[in-house]
Amino acid sequence: MICPNCQARLLRKERTGSVCAACGRPFALDPRADGRGMHDTRIRRVAEKITDGGRRQVTVTQFWYLARTGNPSWPAAPETGRPGWAGFWAGAVLAAGLVGLGLAVRGVPHGGLLWCAGAVVAAIVYLVAKGEPSRPARRARAYVVPSLRDFRTKLCVRWVETYGSLPPGIVDDEQSPDPRAGGDPGRQPETVELLCPDRAVRVFLSANGFPRRLNLTLAAETEELSGTAPVVVLHDAGVRGLQLVADVRASRPGRAVVDAGLPVSMVLGNRRAVTLHEDPPARTLREQPDWLRRTAQLAPKEAEWLTQGWSSPVAAVPPALLEPAVERAVQEARAAAGRQRRQAAAVGFMSWPAASPATGEGREPT
Repeated sequence: MICPNCQARLLRKERTGSVCAACGRPFALDPRADGRGMHDTRIRRVAEKITDGGRRQVTVTQFWYLARTGNPSWPAAPETGRPGWAGFWAGAVLAAGLVGLGLAVRGVPHGGLLWCAGAVVAAIVYLVAKGEPSRPARRARAYVVPSLRDFRTKLCVRWVETYGSLPPGIVDDEQSPDPRAGGDPGRQPETVELLCPDRAVRVFLSANGFPRRLNLTLAAETEELSGTAPVVVLHDAGVRGLQLVADVRASRPGRAVVDAGLPVSMVLGNRRAVTLHEDPPARTLREQPDWLRRTAQLAPKEAEWLTQGWSSPVAAVPPALLEPAVERAVQEARAAAGRQRRQAAAVGFMSWPAASPATGEGREPT
């Protein structure tokens, strides 16, 4: 490997104990021990890119997704092939038949040719009867390399021990306080509530000043929303995220609810997107909500992808793309709430009847 400090090319024996034999300075990661792509130079390069040279705060979880070295995935597959006993018994029966044929044609003119022809037929029958080797059913699966636990150990323990701190701009979301509002009654006018179940994304938004700059409060669960302010739902691309949007809209009829989740269309067929898999909620699939039926009609491939349990985390979206998406969604929610207020005021729903000069009582609307 190349020393991240002096750029010397080091053999295995020249970097014992994670110390460069050329300059004597320690380093945190060794690709031979930590896996392909896991070395200090690359980690620094990725960190500098996603944090814009340390000017943007990015969480360790986001960094993990963006510094990943692999994302293997495979679809579910049914059981195929035939069990081994089928070929065994087919071979035994055909072998016995060839023995009997050999005894029957012994002494018969051209008996040897007849036996050879029978052997060829027996071989063909055996191959057909044996079929493909048996393969058990396979469940769909997807995972990220390295795992989050391993990555956190490499970065939050060994990197910090080596260099004294995380790379500039990287914050530990597990050690940072969760910025969820929790139903804070002290909201200002024009406040927008952003609902995001992903803690790493909430910490990212808070660390970069989104609540103060956009007059925004953050929530992790639907119960934490006030029920009066416009809502932005920031979620993963997946069944759970889309169902969350539907639940928020159903529980807040007439309120502005903006879906700012990661679109499935941006993930499907995108080799650079992170793909994960989990069994989707059985109740959602059984009840076939309106949003799923509409998706099946308008984008059947997306609906199939969703119902098979695939998803993509919003925390894996590059921060340079996530920031403007959130800003646009908040502006849209605020504008939609403004339109609703103007429409309500136009029909008198938000104004009291004017007082009568004679009695001081409110006049009945005409």
